Amino acid sequence: MRKIILQAIVALLPLTAGPHAEEVHKVERGTEGLSVIRFHLVNETDRPLACAAAIAHWYSAELGTAAPHGELSAQLWSRPKTGEVFLLNRNQDNMPVQTLWCGFAGADVSTRSDILLARRAGAVEPAIELRCTATEGGATLECRRAVAD
Repeated sequence: MRKIILQAIVALLPLTAGPHAEEVHKVERGTEGLSVIRFHLVNETDRPLACAAAIAHWYSAELGTAAPHGELSAQLWSRPKTGEVFLLNRNQDNMPVQTLWCGFAGADVSTRSDILLARRAGAVEPAIELRCTATEGGATLECRRAVAD
């Protein structure tokens, strides 16, 4: 009986996917149509920092770490036409970035400083140049956009 029910479910799956199911699951790869976004952070604290990007509600990807009084450089990608921001994995999959943050390594989520993105359709996302300091008391991190000289 269990086998018959399983066969029925498998047979009905294509009907529940709808006519555009293939479009929804299509993964875009590569950098065609994308512009690079420079991510650079200066760590002005005595503790190592970790930076990450939320890719989905349940998944985040590391951008990297910065040693105490060190720096971190990484690349993100912008689709100027739509304002979307992406992180590319080793397969060059375009992974949409929901949010970015940096925090003290080992507790980056609870000590984080969120990094806001412009996300403007018709414009390349500006470079992300940050200077990060510990808040008063040192419990959390505060990252601010560096002012251009």
